[in-house]
Amino acid sequence: MRKLDRSPLYFVRAQGESMQEGGIFDGDILVVDRSLKARHKDIVIACLDNEFTVKQLHTRPRLRLMPMNRQFKAIEPAQDSTLEIFGVVSTVIHQLRR
Repeated sequence: MRKLDRSPLYFVRAQGESMQEGGIFDGDILVVDRSLKARHKDIVIACLDNEFTVKQLHTRPRLRLMPMNRQFKAIEPAQDSTLEIFGVVSTVIHQLRR
């Protein structure tokens, strides 16, 4: 019997306005690839202290989760925070007619 692999792709609906300048809008569908290793400036789904967020990952000069909307502040995880990168956003699907 062959073991079935779990799909590395997930579909997530975006909420909020923190990534608008990156082309991600409230209600968009994000294709998230868990097989990709997150790199500097990738847009990722991150779980920080058990809360999920979509942000641009900055690893240099220090670790930060960056919004792509000037109205929001960067998130700099505290030393005692738990941060997991769930996956890399590879595709954004916009709804044309709302």
